[in-house]
Amino acid sequence: MTDIKNIHLSVEIREACLGDVPGLLEMVAELAEFEHLADQLVATEEDYRESLFGEHPAAEALVATASGQLVGYAIFFSTFSTFVGRAGIWLEDLYVRPDFRKAGIGKKLLKAVGRIAEKRNAGRYEWCVLDWNQNAIDLYTQVGGEILDEWRIVRLDRAAIEALPVK
Repeated sequence: MTDIKNIHLSVEIREACLGDVPGLLEMVAELAEFEHLADQLVATEEDYRESLFGEHPAAEALVATASGQLVGYAIFFSTFSTFVGRAGIWLEDLYVRPDFRKAGIGKKLLKAVGRIAEKRNAGRYEWCVLDWNQNAIDLYTQVGGEILDEWRIVRLDRAAIEALPVK
């Protein structure tokens, strides 16, 4: 394990490139394990190539590198608010590898996506946090994030989408 408190990290935040896909998917698997959701991870490298770099990208990604290795990422996409009347950004994932946590990398990624939201004149910049992930909650409130207790996520998985009645 790297003791990041005793070394100087030179961290670069940049747009992900096609060559990052294997490393991104590896970190997504680490996140799925951390969130106790590994059984739900079905994405492939081809899914990521198409979704991030295909003809009609569904999302964008930033990566954090230190000494040339991927140490974190942020995946985000555009949303729309009918109340604000403009596009926003939804941060789908923010992840930093365990050996590199507590070094400010998560905050750098969070702020980098925030700068993109600002540049695009986004009406909102939003994301979810698991109620048991206190480190993330602390980071998000530290940067001014408001945790909306009254909202709940509603989800239909692929099987539920297919089972929706036509009529």
